[in-house]
This record gives sequence, C-alpha cells and structure tokens, in this order.
Amino acid sequence: MKTYQVGTKRFDITDETREEKLGPKTGNRMVAVRLYYPATVVDEEKVVLPKKAVGEMYKDAQIVTSEKFPLIIYNHGYGAYLESNNHLCCELAARGYVVAAVGHLYEASKITLCDGTEICADKEASGKVVQPRFKGTIASLNLLNLKGTAEERYEKFNAFQQKYSTFLHERLPEWASDVEAVIESLKKDYADHIDFEKIGLTGHSFGGNVAYYMCMNAPEKYICGVNIDGGIFGNYEGMRMQKPFLQICNRGNEGVVSRALIHTDAPVRYEVFDKVTHLGFTDMSHYTRMKAVKGALPWKKMDERLVGLHVEFFEEWMR
Repeated sequence: MKTYQVGTKRFDITDETREEKLGPKTGNRMVAVRLYYPATVVDEEKVVLPKKAVGEMYKDAQIVTSEKFPLIIYNHGYGAYLESNNHLCCELAARGYVVAAVGHLYEASKITLCDGTEICADKEASGKVVQPRFKGTIASLNLLNLKGTAEERYEKFNAFQQKYSTFLHERLPEWASDVEAVIESLKKDYADHIDFEKIGLTGHSFGGNVAYYMCMNAPEKYICGVNIDGGIFGNYEGMRMQKPFLQICNRGNEGVVSRALIHTDAPVRYEVFDKVTHLGFTDMSHYTRMKAVKGALPWKKMDERLVGLHVEFFEEWMR
C-alpha cells in the first residue's frame, strides 16, 4: 500500500443555519476542525500538540494533487478533545485518506479556536449525560460485563438509556449536523482533492455512537462506519442497519455495543479487545503508564491492531 507524508490544517466553521444551544446560548453554532491529508512536505513546520499527542504531521503542507482521496470523519468522545485520536487520524491520512476530526464545542473538555479563544465544556450539559446522577451512575456500572445473547444485552442497555440518558438522544442529531456542516465546508474548499462519493465515519465513545447514528439515518450519504467502544444510544425502533459497520469494544463493554450485531442487513465486523480500558483506545494509551486508565495491553500492540482494523475495513469498503 502506498503511503504519504501527512499535512494538517486547523480551522473553525460557523453553521449559520443553527443557533447555539449550549454554553452562553448565543450566536450560531461553531465547529472546530483539524484536517489531516496526504501531503508533499518541503520545509513545513512539524506540528507538536499538547497532551503529548502522537502522530507525525506538518502544518499547512501542500496536499497531494495527483488524485482525489476518500474522506473519513472522526468524532471525539463526549467530554474528550479534538485530537484525542491524533495518531489514528495521521495513520489513516498516511494511507491515502483525507481525515476531518470534528470538535464539538461545549461538549469537548476544551477547544482552542483559531483566534485563541478557549471554549470549555458546558458543565450543565455534562451533568445531564446521566440523570439522576447517583442512580444513573450506579445503573451504568451494572452494564459492565453483561451476560446473555446480543439481544438480551441490548434489551438491558436500552432500558438503561431510555431511563437515564435521554439527553444524549437530543445531542445525536446536533453532532450529526456538526459533521454535515463540516462536509459542506470541505466541498467548497477541497472539491478538487476529496471524493465526496466516498465518505466513511469513525469515532471513539459517543463519537462512535455518532457514526452508528449517521449510518442508520443517512445511509445514502455514507459508505460505512466504525464505532470505537461507544455505547449505542438513540432511538432506532423498527430500523435496520444498511451500511457495513465495524464495532470495536473492550471486553467489559460488550453489553452497551451489542445493537451493532443485531437489526442489520449489512456486513458487520465485531472486534473485542482484552486488557484495554475505554480510554485506552485513545492517544492516552501512548503517554500514561497507569494501567487502571489505559489497561494492561502495551500501547504499541493496541495501536497496531486499532489502526490495522481501520485500514483493512476502509480499504475493503471505500476503495
């Protein structure tokens, strides 16, 4: 497989069709974007991100012009940050994809806009993820290591989410609209470089849930999707998946992702990681030694498998 050096650009967009519902609740909805793409690097500056994020990329390097590339959208988890899977995005771009990481303002831990403004998480919104907090948290812990068939596990998870996490149902279409706004912006500036007939989705945690939601609700727009350890929140009664889907999870989270294995008319691949925690799927696994946070699996082995699964899956369905 041909590989490329990776260029990156950071920009923000304003969706003038929507009013902001979080934070100060003023003005139009804004979305942060980091773009990764196959590049020709001459003497551009290497980008070094905070939080010890890994992945070799070069600021504003010239995008390769010899062909159009498929587009992959990456969404971070709820309360995470824009470049939480920077290495994965770099690796996909190096293999011939344009990758747009989408930053959801007020629902990321902190996003620094291009003008230097820092947007922190809306604490009121964060407190609504599980309600009521005490009973909901206890109920969520009971979802770990669920037993039974995929149908039985989903039934238990669905009962939980309908009772304690209806706020996330409200946010799914908003995050989907963020993604669609990013794609429309890219169509204006990158029509000569991106094949918009080939768009795939991936994300971690709630961002993976968004990939599932968008493949379910707009199958005509997207080729396939990947969910990295995200509980599948949302109302899908009477709906069946029509797009190829890759479901990745850690051993303890099998119960909250089981819907991906049922109610589908399309190919589904299911990969379970042992000795990896929920946060261990992010770049955090590269820079912390705390096994309680990332799990016991060495980050190189986790990373090699996570990247490999993505590349194999997207090569199969998007080339």
